[in-house]
Amino acid sequence: MIRLAGCALLLLAAGSASAQSIADLYPEEILASDRPRFEQRLGQIYRHGLWDFLDGPEKQALASVELRFPLVGANENPFDFYAGAEGGRPAIWLPVLSLKVIEDLSVAWAWRQLHGHTLEPFDEYVAMLKYRAPGDFAGGRYPGPLSALGVPAEVWEQDPAVDALSLRLRNSAWAFILAHEMGHLRYGHPGNAAVDPATSQHHERQADEFALDLLARSGTIPMGAVLWFQATVGYFPNRADFDTDAAFLAWQQKEATHPVNPGRLQSLALALDRAAGDSLDPNHAEVLRFIATRLAVI
Repeated sequence: MIRLAGCALLLLAAGSASAQSIADLYPEEILASDRPRFEQRLGQIYRHGLWDFLDGPEKQALASVELRFPLVGANENPFDFYAGAEGGRPAIWLPVLSLKVIEDLSVAWAWRQLHGHTLEPFDEYVAMLKYRAPGDFAGGRYPGPLSALGVPAEVWEQDPAVDALSLRLRNSAWAFILAHEMGHLRYGHPGNAAVDPATSQHHERQADEFALDLLARSGTIPMGAVLWFQATVGYFPNRADFDTDAAFLAWQQKEATHPVNPGRLQSLALALDRAAGDSLDPNHAEVLRFIATRLAVI
């Protein structure tokens, strides 16, 4: 276990780690061994958790989509998912590295939450991945989320409550991400390089709304969306990376293609709050409002 309490003090002088370094988070053989399990579970989520709830035009638009599972994504970062076309066929890329990071963070979140531990180290860990280099650590490799966040070994086998909550977080995070990428394909969004930042940001919000709507149709409560956005808001460029508010605003207006910014999170929170108001199940509505509140706080 590494100590994260002093992490923020080390970030100021560290600079941003190069994107290619993040592939050193897990040994390649670990990713290769997890790929069949991830392919099976994501396939189940796609076929039964999402596809069955698409309407006719949506199924027509997404009929030939292929799910692909490279070990590491094109950008080699831990939150790297994307959709597009290759060889004339639409595809969604779900890198094993990124899926495993989400799985481990789900276990860590569940264990810390259920055992009354603060969640601050969660944010510090994500910041470490962003600002530190793997060479700063023993063996030239980043510590994994579980060991870094103090989670006992094989805790999911020892603690049924942690196992159950972590699976709900992981599966709903995976479902949200998958549905988001499906939204891009459903609406025929071009790649970010083909449009201006404002249009790209609009496409991101549209894909978010598609994902929330599809999850609502399937009866899936998007608990994992909180974990997903809390991680990505810290990893991708944000206000803390700019000297002034003006510089941050200029970046959002002229360069950012899909920032995790207040406007995007507020749109999600409002959509969830509306869904809560429409729900006939008080318990369901309460959970949706909790998620909306957490996204608004982020």
